[in-house]
Amino acid sequence: MATKVIKDDVIRVRVTKEQKEKLKKIAKEKNTTISEILNVATKNVIKNYEEQEKNYKKMCERSVATEEKIQEIKLNLEKRKLKNEKNFANKLKLFFPGLRK
Repeated sequence: MATKVIKDDVIRVRVTKEQKEKLKKIAKEKNTTISEILNVATKNVIKNYEEQEKNYKKMCERSVATEEKIQEIKLNLEKRKLKNEKNFANKLKLFFPGLRK
């Protein structure tokens, strides 16, 4: 059996009279209390915030990993380009021995 969490902290919230009346109406229709409605809303806000933080962290990690991969690809392309230029120069020397670069 789950243990019941003790809720002994209090947060005072200022709302308009209309908001309070609407909350009372909703609480009555849902057979609950305004306090419970606000408690659920608070849990949802916390959950959403933590989810956004986690997603932002993942996004940053992916961004860094992508940038590293791009730099690696650029380096490999540059190496390949230099190798191809060197091979081309060597082939030119074979066909035109007097040619200088």
